[in-house]
Amino acid sequence: MNSRSIGLLFLLISAVATAKDKRDSVTPRMRYSNVALSFSYLPPGEMLDKTQRVRAEVQARAESSHTKDALEALLAMSSGQDDAATNWHSLTLETYPRNAVADVDDTVAEAKMSAWVAHSQETHPVSRFVVISGQSFAVSIFGVQEGPIKKGAVVWTTIRKGKLLSFAFVANSPQQLMKLAETMKTVEFF
Repeated sequence: MNSRSIGLLFLLISAVATAKDKRDSVTPRMRYSNVALSFSYLPPGEMLDKTQRVRAEVQARAESSHTKDALEALLAMSSGQDDAATNWHSLTLETYPRNAVADVDDTVAEAKMSAWVAHSQETHPVSRFVVISGQSFAVSIFGVQEGPIKKGAVVWTTIRKGKLLSFAFVANSPQQLMKLAETMKTVEFF
């Protein structure tokens, strides 16, 4: 991603933080709710749910590395199978136990979580702090190289009820990434 794209994304982040929730009445969408973490989210309607597959992959990685603490995929969606397509995009909601990231403050723990869910080697991403529905998020932007494809990622991470909670948006174009990030307007904590 170039500096212009990053600037546009930070501008979008500011707009999302102050904008009101606008529902798209044309495309029916299902609201995701998580009672344990007391929040709900309205993902885009045109995406395919791949949550079960992602959960199985995460569990298999945890079992093969013999770890008890692993990322938990709450929701995983994408626009399709071809992640090399120009308009491809995805989102995941993931958690990790906060106490499993020991000996660091919350800001460092949020940065680590953001890098993990973005599949980035970056250890200290630049973050901006934004409040959505009364909850403070660290928002980080990443460029992720997957073969010949350069993807952009925006990750919103917070700490909620003893868990690091991340909303990760990945896309092959800045326009798709901005559309995904706008869905943060629909997050509600209760």
